[in-house]
Amino acid sequence: MNKFGGMMTLDKRVQQYIQSGHTSISNDLLLHYQEIGMDNDDLALYLQVMRIQNKGDTATPQVLASLLHVTESTVITRLKSLITRELMVISATSKQVETYDFTPVVEKLLQGQQVAAQSMISDGKSVRREIFQTIEVEFGRPLTPMEMQTIGHWFDQDHFEPELMLLAIQEAVANNARSLRYIETILVNWKRDNVRTPAQAQLAKQKRRGVTYTYDNLF
Repeated sequence: MNKFGGMMTLDKRVQQYIQSGHTSISNDLLLHYQEIGMDNDDLALYLQVMRIQNKGDTATPQVLASLLHVTESTVITRLKSLITRELMVISATSKQVETYDFTPVVEKLLQGQQVAAQSMISDGKSVRREIFQTIEVEFGRPLTPMEMQTIGHWFDQDHFEPELMLLAIQEAVANNARSLRYIETILVNWKRDNVRTPAQAQLAKQKRRGVTYTYDNLF
């Protein structure tokens, strides 16, 4: 009876195995993931995200943390790192549900792009990292992956100057408007007005406040 019961348990497990389905992964990725800047933890996270999203579910940091047996903060840090290294982007559905898009991984594989090992480690001194850290300090909280992607677009798509980003952050904080949308609005307005240097930005702020400093009113 025990043996029969054991066989029933095995049959049930086999059925569960079959019904679980499969997650497809490119052999090219398995062979070259390290060359494009991924490590083993990145690959494990990628596989879990693809498995969940292929089922039509949402790969939340909480779910991923449970599957990978790590903390939620570890997952969030890893997701942010993937965005920073341009291995992943985030798209949002109409319901504001975050979906992780690994198209950049495929693009890097197709281009045969190689990344030096040291570039996988943030040195804490890059301009982009400085902007991230400045905003986190001023906002008093960590940035979400989607917020990091938005800031990445400031660099990669909008081509805002980092010095102007820092000034826009200061302006937002001074006006008690700690939001990326407010900061971006300032940057867009400066770009529209052909403001390209910190000095021009300061002058633009003074004019907006109705104050124009000249030699006469400085002394």
